[in-house]
Amino acid sequence: MSLNTEPQVSPENGNEHVVTAPGAPAATTPQPEVTAAVADFRRRFFTDSRYGLLSALGEEPDEYRRMMEALLEDLQPRQGLETHLAEQMGETFWRMRRVQNMRDGLALRSIQRKVQGEEMRALTEASKVFDAVEPFERLKEALARRGPGPTQAEINEFEKSHKDNSSPRMQEFITLLKSLNEPMEEPERKAARREARKQLTPLMEPYESAAWQYGRKAEKVRSTENLAALMAPDDHHSAHLQSSCLRRMWRLINAFGKVRQGILQKKMLK
Repeated sequence: MSLNTEPQVSPENGNEHVVTAPGAPAATTPQPEVTAAVADFRRRFFTDSRYGLLSALGEEPDEYRRMMEALLEDLQPRQGLETHLAEQMGETFWRMRRVQNMRDGLALRSIQRKVQGEEMRALTEASKVFDAVEPFERLKEALARRGPGPTQAEINEFEKSHKDNSSPRMQEFITLLKSLNEPMEEPERKAARREARKQLTPLMEPYESAAWQYGRKAEKVRSTENLAALMAPDDHHSAHLQSSCLRRMWRLINAFGKVRQGILQKKMLK
């Protein structure tokens, strides 16, 4: 006779309470084993002072840790001198990266300063040309509106803006403008206004062309070609820089080839 007094339920019973058996403990993901050098590095590296130092320098502590651990895993150094040398290699790699970041930062600051200077000069030149175009634009609008045309004040303003232009063409045009305020028949006045509009166009074109050119010049300050020119040193240093880059590339290619061949692996060191 069974001692179990709980009612037995079957899947067909609609009022049963489903009782789930306690699950087995969740399987934990096995952590990969690390070498003694990596374990020792982790023990000594995970300090607030080290993290704070790298963060204060604008660097990523976790990136530094991953780089060092990857290097120690690759070299598999023995405890003692080999581990010390391997860590010094990692420190040197990181400092090389830091120096590169410093150089990039200085180059960025330098080029920003040069770009701002060129933009200021280009915009100043363009502003002068635009100021010269503005009197033409105002006079063109006055000649196109209905009624008697430009007032005496508008004509005087245009004449004043070109008082230093003594070319016969400009002087003839100003004389024509002044005649618009003299007594004349309406058909004659309309003809004079048409002639003024006709003469205004060729007088205005050089100023408009210059304004367009200076505007384009200001836009090209941040072009790829101009930025490269601003970054480049003088010819002598440029040639030295090219040669230095080639020598460094050759050394890196040789070092990479040796690593690829396994020369730096532990089995080869034996």
